[in-house]
Amino acid sequence: MHALLVTFAFLGAAQSAPKTLNIINNDSYKGCIDTEIWELSPNKVMESLDVVTTDSNNDGGESQILMRFEGIVGNGQGMIPAHSRIRSATLVVTAFDPGTTVNLHRMLIPWHRSATWNNLISGVSADGSEASRHRESFTFGKITANKQKVRFEVTDTVQAWVNGQANHGWVFLNTGANGWDFYSSDHEEKESRPLLAVTFDPPTPR
Repeated sequence: MHALLVTFAFLGAAQSAPKTLNIINNDSYKGCIDTEIWELSPNKVMESLDVVTTDSNNDGGESQILMRFEGIVGNGQGMIPAHSRIRSATLVVTAFDPGTTVNLHRMLIPWHRSATWNNLISGVSADGSEASRHRESFTFGKITANKQKVRFEVTDTVQAWVNGQANHGWVFLNTGANGWDFYSSDHEEKESRPLLAVTFDPPTPR
């Protein structure tokens, strides 16, 4: 009996407690990149806007939002170790201006922070080539306050990244002509910037 108790105690000590990271642009992390691309200004770089819009009819042309959190997988401080088990991952944006339903799709191709409508070849399509057809999360655009935190569940995508798949971020696609706006990673209020909250079990040391 004594030997069994010792064995169980050893196994319990070897397990790591789950960890949570709240990843947001601040003084030490600058890896959240987001930009709007707009059909009516097809060559304009809008990476430095503090407010971004997704709208299927923005003054007569579609607007889309691209977002990526770079450098989140690795062994450094504030990173998720490769091959961790992701318990939950949530992308949080601070939205305003109620609109129609917005769908979130994983990007399948690389894009630069200076992306434009034209250099992404007429914007992004969720066609299984540029972005996943799978709607990994969505939210109805009805917002009940002037500023509201909106959460997108992205656990499967973050798990794919820590398992070794390329991280190209997401595209926000609006399903209608009522624009949906949120504050970007360049907004002056830190608490209004996009946040990626991840809870994970680090891989067991071998």
